[in-house]
Amino acid sequence: MYQALYRKWRPSNFSDVVGQEHVTSILTSEVEHGKLSHAYLFCGPRGTGKTTCAKIIAKAANCLSPVNGSPCGVCKACLSIEAGTATDVIEMDAASNNGVDNIRELREGVVYTPADLKYRVYIIDEVHMLSISAFNALLKTLEEPPEHVIFILATTELHKIPATVLSRCQRFDFHRVSMDAIVGRLETVCKGESIGAEREALELIARLSQGGMRDSLNMLEYCAGDGGVITVEKAERLLGAASRTLLSAIADAVASRDTAAALSVIEDIYMSSRDIAVFWREWIAFCRDMMIALSTRMAGVRDELLKASAERFTLPGILYLLEIFMSAETDMQRSPANARLYAEMALIRACDATLSSGNDALLARISALEDKLATGNFTAPRKEPQKTVQEAPSEPSLPMMTEEAPTPKVSAPKKETASAEKPAPEKKTQTAKTIGGGRTLKGFKKWQEVVRKLSPTEGLFSPFLQMAYAYEGSDGKFYLFFENQFGVTLLTDDKKKTIANAVNAVGGTAYIPSDIIGSVQEDVGGIREPIDDLLEMDETVTTQEP
Repeated sequence: MYQALYRKWRPSNFSDVVGQEHVTSILTSEVEHGKLSHAYLFCGPRGTGKTTCAKIIAKAANCLSPVNGSPCGVCKACLSIEAGTATDVIEMDAASNNGVDNIRELREGVVYTPADLKYRVYIIDEVHMLSISAFNALLKTLEEPPEHVIFILATTELHKIPATVLSRCQRFDFHRVSMDAIVGRLETVCKGESIGAEREALELIARLSQGGMRDSLNMLEYCAGDGGVITVEKAERLLGAASRTLLSAIADAVASRDTAAALSVIEDIYMSSRDIAVFWREWIAFCRDMMIALSTRMAGVRDELLKASAERFTLPGILYLLEIFMSAETDMQRSPANARLYAEMALIRACDATLSSGNDALLARISALEDKLATGNFTAPRKEPQKTVQEAPSEPSLPMMTEEAPTPKVSAPKKETASAEKPAPEKKTQTAKTIGGGRTLKGFKKWQEVVRKLSPTEGLFSPFLQMAYAYEGSDGKFYLFFENQFGVTLLTDDKKKTIANAVNAVGGTAYIPSDIIGSVQEDVGGIREPIDDLLEMDETVTTQEP
């Protein structure tokens, strides 16, 4: 009869167990020196060898001629336990035998001596499924069992085990098996079973198994079902995994803020009937790999696609994206039917940071701007210098706010073009105008002097200050009008304090931080107005050509 690979290749001695050397070394020593405990508790993720080690202990404890702490595998006791015919080794699934009556029945059998072996071994799998009454019924027997009895409890959820049970057992924590160890074991199995497989395909299987040796063997068997060579493309298709090329492509789309390209990936996955939730886990794992690569400055990164993708992000940016993607994964678990919607929403927010609020989104946007400045890809917008502004014949009605103030007509004398190193010219701003509530705004003529004073310390904020318009209000406030909302967002309380101090030093004023008002479109008197409509051109103003 055909046996599944995970059963056929189950380790028969401690030296064959993969990735649990910290457990097998102690158990081997205990068997070799005859110091086996009366109760063990094996805890850890699924498929990491808990039940396998329990059966090896059962064989080693009853082996007629153990070899270096491991069972010989050829004596009568070893063969009967391996075949599952030994009546003195009792395996119990606590998930289906979790009542107090089941434990009472177990207690009644404990008192009898073994029929054929030296020890009677009870292996209770998924022991956390026992009821409280069942645990209480087991306590006394677990604390002082007969000399011929060994209890081995196994669980994947240690936190559900009562402390009274933990204190009566010798506990071993099984770890997830490393990717390299799984790949090595899969190569051994492929060689023994004459299965052709690319190493990259085995690495994909190892990654998808999430540290579970049994899961990796099951996936290997599935991929080898048609008898052909297991390639990366074949494994990706059969297991529903995302290729590194696909993950790199979606990373490039997010880095480029290309929402359409990012959404097209989700569309392709959906139309190919692949599980979006599985892809999303792979995508989060890829983002995590990029985060680690950025944190370690690419130390030890061998994946060129991963390295190229990581170089397009900053660490604050990738941390911000991970929060978005992990939140979407939580939503998918709560509502699997809407997995596609949650994935698309997350990618849209990732491609457009302005759609998200909060400090993390702001930090991500600032980080992106700093990256542009560092690489020389950022150019601060500049306005054409104003030459001569004629007084408006009459005050126009106040229209709705627009994105940018219209540029006044100018007439300029011919001058030589100034070099880029020259400081920005003084902007002489317009004089007063009465607006809603009887307030007036008066241009602050020394604003560029303030900007030059602040430029050495303000860094990223300096271009926004340079292009801002500054006005003194009759209400005692100092108004700054920026070209876009991002400038207003950067105007934090600390920035206001710095600006107030600089304005006071240059203009001899006495503003406090709360007097600094930033806006793109200031709501004055209940009417939203553009900058030019906040002023009445009462006099002709000339400026220098830069």
